Amino acid sequence: MGGRIKKFLGITRDIPDFDQVIQALHSDVARRNIYFHLFIIAFECIMAVSISMRPGGPFAKPRRVAYFFLYLTLILATAGVMWAEARIDSRKEKDVRLYFRIEAAYLVFFSFWGVAVTLNDQLGGNGLTVYNYVILILAIMSMMKPWQAGLLFLADFLLFNGLLPYFPDPAGLDNSFNNMMNSLFSSLAAAAIAASLYNSKIQEKRNEIIIKQQLRQIESANRMLSREALSDALTSLQNRTSFKKALHAFESGNTDCRTLACIYIDANGLHEINNHLGHQAGDGMLKTVADILLKNFDFEEIFRIGGDEFIILSRNVGRQELMQKIKQVCGQTEEAGFSLSIGLEWRDTDLDIGQVIQRAEAAMQEYKKGYYSSKGGERQKRALNKHMEQIISEKKDADRFLSILAPVFTGVYFVNLETDTLRQLFTPSYFQEMLEKSGNRFSKALMLYAKEMVEPQYLPLFERCCDYACLEEQLEGDEIPGFIYRKKDGSQLRLRILNFYHYGGVSKETLWIFSDIEVNYIES
Repeated sequence: MGGRIKKFLGITRDIPDFDQVIQALHSDVARRNIYFHLFIIAFECIMAVSISMRPGGPFAKPRRVAYFFLYLTLILATAGVMWAEARIDSRKEKDVRLYFRIEAAYLVFFSFWGVAVTLNDQLGGNGLTVYNYVILILAIMSMMKPWQAGLLFLADFLLFNGLLPYFPDPAGLDNSFNNMMNSLFSSLAAAAIAASLYNSKIQEKRNEIIIKQQLRQIESANRMLSREALSDALTSLQNRTSFKKALHAFESGNTDCRTLACIYIDANGLHEINNHLGHQAGDGMLKTVADILLKNFDFEEIFRIGGDEFIILSRNVGRQELMQKIKQVCGQTEEAGFSLSIGLEWRDTDLDIGQVIQRAEAAMQEYKKGYYSSKGGERQKRALNKHMEQIISEKKDADRFLSILAPVFTGVYFVNLETDTLRQLFTPSYFQEMLEKSGNRFSKALMLYAKEMVEPQYLPLFERCCDYACLEEQLEGDEIPGFIYRKKDGSQLRLRILNFYHYGGVSKETLWIFSDIEVNYIES
């Protein structure tokens, strides 16, 4: 019960998203306040003019002078508040809290102004009309917390009734008790109204924000699901469903197309790799091919339509430019140890998408036949087999290596000092994430690991390891580079770096071993 009362009065700590709520509420309040302030200025101007037109003018009687200056004071104060709030709203980054503080200060002034006018009314025998009007306006317009508004109404009540004896009715009537009870009722009612309106406005705006956030989350989830439905899980390229949608767009004439080309691609040797090395190795080849295609073509153009088949649909690109890109793709693929069969169909007339794809596929099939039947193809096939044999041998040695070191190592990497990349042998999940953050650059990932997980005094040791020129000089000597360091969790590890010439062809490949204990037989 006590908690509910505190929450109703706004005595508890602000809700976590309070700043966001009042930020959203500000626009509604600002629009309302403009009309309120203009009404006050217009009404008080009418009252000032009215009192000035009475016989003798505004200065004929003391009460009339008091009214006139009270009207002018309220007009000037309201105009000043309008100017200050307009200045805040004109800024690029609005200080919403300052806006509400200025408005609260104005309402405090307005309440005391109402007390002053009502006390002046008593000299003419009038009642509490102005006091009640002002209290009601405060209850409706106030954006103060309920307990603050309650204190203001209490202050008005005490001030009015404390000063009332000094403003006697000229007729000699004693209405002090009636005035006290009427003003008490008005103040209590106003406090209840102000608290209820404040809480309802805050909750309403908060609900709006929550609903908007939920809608954004739903929209984001829908977009993610849509992307997943239209993308290939393995390569992250567009999938066959996306390809069909693209075909439909072409066929319906919804594309600006002056030239049309289809590049049909088949990854050679996928079947052999899957049979000899397993599907994980085959997936690795497909990912490599996909990455190479992404380097040379826009994502929107590339589709993986089946096992080892890719299609690129290109609009408004010259034939020579496409031939150059195909040449680059083939070169990069060969550097990675694989080969592609590619067929190209390019047209600037008769842009029949179905026919273009068929001709490109036929050209790819002819190339593929030539690849396996020609001497060059046989050489490429033998090279592929040799490459696979090397990988198999390496995998067997790696498995043997892992079985020996499994109890003691925390990470084992083959690092190419020339390319700053690694062939993963044993990679913890946290280091894999660091690699992704570092663009697959080993040195950057290593420094990220050192900064996040290693005690600061060891950072210079890791920095020296990332100086590959200096490291190569060390590796040429008899001593094995390495050091012992301590992680932030208190564990102590040893890093050793060795030259690794076993598989040949990679002149600057090194072996990095992170272990919990010294493994002396590694040196031999």
